[in-house]
Amino acid sequence: MFRYQSAGLAMSVPAFMLAFGLTGSAVAQSAETEEIVKTMRNFAGNQKARPSGAKGQCVIGTFTPTAEGKALSKSAAFDKPSRVVARFSVGGGNPKVPDATKTVNRGFSFKLDEGGAGQTEFVMVNAPINFVTSPTQMLAFLKARVPGADGRPDADKIKAFTDANPETTNQAKFLASRPVVGSWVGVSYWGIHPYTLTNAAGAKTVVKFRMAPTGGDVSLTDDEAKAKPSDFLTDDLTARVAAKTASIDMLAIVARPGDEATKVTETWADEDKRPTIKLGTIAFSAIEKNETCDNAIFDPTNTADGLAGPVNDPLFTQRQPAYAISISQRL
Repeated sequence: MFRYQSAGLAMSVPAFMLAFGLTGSAVAQSAETEEIVKTMRNFAGNQKARPSGAKGQCVIGTFTPTAEGKALSKSAAFDKPSRVVARFSVGGGNPKVPDATKTVNRGFSFKLDEGGAGQTEFVMVNAPINFVTSPTQMLAFLKARVPGADGRPDADKIKAFTDANPETTNQAKFLASRPVVGSWVGVSYWGIHPYTLTNAAGAKTVVKFRMAPTGGDVSLTDDEAKAKPSDFLTDDLTARVAAKTASIDMLAIVARPGDEATKVTETWADEDKRPTIKLGTIAFSAIEKNETCDNAIFDPTNTADGLAGPVNDPLFTQRQPAYAISISQRL
């Protein structure tokens, strides 16, 4: 059993989860989740950092909603401008991974109306699809890549897993087909799960969220990427924040009948061609000390009234206990 220890306080992970507001089934189902986090931490060398998205930068800003956002959701976050705390990241468990690494995703986690009645938290990546459909498949994906006695993964195990689970290559193929990301605020991010917006009249709209850079995509050729310093994304973000050019639009892609049943390893039909609804804009105003983000979790199951994630998707609901376990080992 994992234990949380900090500033003289020690508690088991289930107790720590309860302290984070977890109850019942979320704690009961944590055995598989604990094994996932443990395996990921082993890959990352068991250092005191996130086992995924270990490298990143915390930033603060303001979310200004649109009239369209307020019309779709009664959430307080869509009622008036509010504070945002966010973290951009580079995928993987290596906090020193070069920013130009193409084979890992870029992450964007944020809290709308941070500290307010409309606080809602999101975890997004720069791909419209995920690499697995469930915690069980994720654990199998990781186990297939556990190094053997020679310190290397078994290529035959990986091939056997991939042959049996071809959808687990979709995200990697998407990332490989794109140029190197040149700016954390120069690439789109998606909330891969469907969300339900409820307005003041009770009308519900199922959407997928996309965060789109207001200044357009910023990408690099392979040669340009090779010439960049290892930590250029933080430097770029700092410069854009200072110049007041760091902002991202929050867009809603409206679901059609049947979209909710689509696996998260697949996009909705013609998703990239559908019109979007602008819900608001996040304008980043200051680089924030990383401790602000590192001493807390971004919990996508934490949504304000008027906005809700899927309730029967363990890949979504088990994020909260996974993050609780993760933070218990890095504080």
